[in-house]
Amino acid sequence: MPFAPCLSVKDTAASIAFYKQLGFDVDSSTARPGDDIHMLLYQGGFCGMLYSNDDLKNWLPVLAETPIGFAGMFYLGVDDFDGAHDLIARHAEITKDTDTDHTGQRMFYFRDLDGYVIGINDQAALQAGALGEKYA
Repeated sequence: MPFAPCLSVKDTAASIAFYKQLGFDVDSSTARPGDDIHMLLYQGGFCGMLYSNDDLKNWLPVLAETPIGFAGMFYLGVDDFDGAHDLIARHAEITKDTDTDHTGQRMFYFRDLDGYVIGINDQAALQAGALGEKYA
């Protein structure tokens, strides 16, 4: 499994509703009673977790003074780039609209309810290009 983010969020119910609007699914079946952590899935594949900030501070006390959010971004590769863009743009702030980089990779970025910036990239373009040949 590649690196997977565990996003510390203020309100898991609000974050779950937000991500579901964007086409994600949420699986809470692995959480123990009283544990407010949820698996985030995109097109059936695991891509991260949503964790209540209060619970995260108890789980990893080293993060107790860390504010929600961070400097950086996460990336998610999707098969239907245009469809993902259209759906996400209806429900989230697009922080940088569709662009193509020097490798031919199409991407755009949106901000979630807690300020995390997530980049969406075109999985087909990645696999068809030189990076796909190198890392696929």
